[in-house]
Amino acid sequence: MSASLMPLLALLGLLITLARTAIGLVQGMEEVVPAPLSVHALVDQFGVPNLVTPIVLDLRLYDTLGEVIVFTLASMGVHHLLSSEDAEHDLKPAEDEAAVVLFRLGAILNTLIAVELAVRGHLSPGGGFAAGVAGGTALALVLLFGGSAEATGAYRRIHAKTLEESAVLMFILLSLVLLEGFNLPVGEYGAVLSGGLLPILNVLVGLKVTLGSWGMIQQFLTTNQLH
Repeated sequence: MSASLMPLLALLGLLITLARTAIGLVQGMEEVVPAPLSVHALVDQFGVPNLVTPIVLDLRLYDTLGEVIVFTLASMGVHHLLSSEDAEHDLKPAEDEAAVVLFRLGAILNTLIAVELAVRGHLSPGGGFAAGVAGGTALALVLLFGGSAEATGAYRRIHAKTLEESAVLMFILLSLVLLEGFNLPVGEYGAVLSGGLLPILNVLVGLKVTLGSWGMIQQFLTTNQLH
């Protein structure tokens, strides 16, 4: 997917969100607002123990969709502004081997936490944004302490920018599907595969935030913006 299409797609998603919000407000003026759902009603409706997840990814999905689009635009802005800067291909690695090992262990721990927060965020405290922060922290530790060359190579090999764009588009598409009232079966309460589309949306947000943070930190580092 070409970089020139991403601003148009992000703008299209934003316009669709604003249009649906305006329609919802107009319809809301003509309808009687129902009483707020109780905790037990939310559990019965969504079938997940962590009720923050259905609130963020369903009841206030308009806000979350806007947040994802804003983060995407911020990532695109960083890449655009620094694209004309000269990259440093001979970045000096960290010299303290003990510090490198320590921070690599920290990166591994953060990666495991990121997977846990994304996959089980609807069952326990966590979620996609928290997972993205943990994943981005793991990659920052690798980039800043001796692993910039291998991380940069991995970024190109796995086509991380394309994966990030795909995660954004998939999240927008599934969000629009969910806003139209279509969802997967709720499943068994407390199981990983429960909550319908909620765990899928969590994983997509976590993936997008992780890859976006990776790209921005790497861009700052290779263009000598962190010194």
